[in-house]
Amino acid sequence: MSEKLSDAEISMVLDTFMYFDYKEAPDGATLNEILLALKEHPDYGGGGAHYGEYTVVRKAAFNDEIGNLIINCQSANMGYDAGTAACTFSTQDGSRVYVAYRGTGDGEWPDNGIGMTCASSAQQDSALSYFEEVVEAMEINGGQRLVVTGHSKGGNKAQFVTMESRYHGLIDACYSVDGQGFSEQAIEEWEDRYGKEGYEKRRDKLYGIHGENDYVSVLGNSIIPQEHIRYVRTPTQKSNFAGYHDIKYMFASLAYDAGAGGIVTIFNGRKNEDTGKQGTLGRYASVLSRGVMDLLPEKRDGCASVIMQIMEASKGEKKGINGEKVTLSDLGDFTFQGIPLIAKSLLEEKEGALFLESFFNKNASLRGNCEPIILQVSSARLQKQAMEFESVCSKVEELAAEIRDIAQAIPLYMKGSSTFYHRLKLSAREIEKLGRKLKKAAQLIQSMAVKYQRWDEQTYVKK
Repeated sequence: MSEKLSDAEISMVLDTFMYFDYKEAPDGATLNEILLALKEHPDYGGGGAHYGEYTVVRKAAFNDEIGNLIINCQSANMGYDAGTAACTFSTQDGSRVYVAYRGTGDGEWPDNGIGMTCASSAQQDSALSYFEEVVEAMEINGGQRLVVTGHSKGGNKAQFVTMESRYHGLIDACYSVDGQGFSEQAIEEWEDRYGKEGYEKRRDKLYGIHGENDYVSVLGNSIIPQEHIRYVRTPTQKSNFAGYHDIKYMFASLAYDAGAGGIVTIFNGRKNEDTGKQGTLGRYASVLSRGVMDLLPEKRDGCASVIMQIMEASKGEKKGINGEKVTLSDLGDFTFQGIPLIAKSLLEEKEGALFLESFFNKNASLRGNCEPIILQVSSARLQKQAMEFESVCSKVEELAAEIRDIAQAIPLYMKGSSTFYHRLKLSAREIEKLGRKLKKAAQLIQSMAVKYQRWDEQTYVKK
């Protein structure tokens, strides 16, 4: 029987699948069937452009809980533009449904900037329209578990849908992987519309899973509760800057290959362990983002437009999916506001100085030297170990009691002069000390199990 996985990890695998950009999958096919069809495809199993993503999903699909998920409602088949890129995955019995959004698609970079300055953007609204159409078409009801997820812009869309949809009550959890935040206008509008309590109720369903050195999740104003955010180890060679925001590196490990004569990347089917906090690049990106968000909205809009259009141009697109173009005013904002802000953050902020030092020092790691590691383990396994410790404690207590009974059974006239009697009493005391230590260890393991379960139980417990 396959190990039961958390919805967080399943969501991350599905978000990785979305980068296949594979539009030929028939509705109703399982992930395993799709993977088999792509096994010899030159872009996927054949080692081409999407081999890394394919490898992650293929290895993850060895677990039946993932491999048997059924794909449906592909946005490309429902009349939505290439930027919306979304689909659903459901279990064989239909008890769980995942709605997954792809990250930034062709022409969507300018829309990212708009989302940092306006209450909503065209692509966010399109994602909402898709979600509500899916809920109605699939007749999703309160008896099913509904999870919304996405990576990067897909994560932002997943958050937007959770905050905006009239079907919010059906959503059990939103897992935003490296998804950016929102403008202050969006947040103010939600607070006004729902009231403080309603706003908090909606955002309480949001969970953030970010790469330790991700530089996109820090953009805009985050609405994910801080206690719902976890950072994942993302081992990437420094020359691969894009890798820090690439979801497949959350499943990667680096190893020395004698045949290749250097370090190689290996992609696995299980997510890496969580880290205690952001890495050096992640912390610097947070500082820079705060500086951008402190600009006047119209200046911020210009800076964001230029940066996002540069990203779009790198993919060969001259304008955004909705016709967005950079103006002379935008260029002026970036020149006189954006460039000085970047320079100041690098040269005057300690996070910027640490980033520069780490990035250009080949012996330094962007992970930092003393960051704590939170081991990713099974809460069920911890619970079992705690019970085993408790069982041992009971046996130790019983042993100490038996030794005391034996000592007490020694005749009174022998107790004063018998070394054996005093040794028995001493042994009983030492065994009791050992029992108390085992009991503390059991309590510690139980406490650890509870902390891990708080995260993992979101998979199965319906609020």
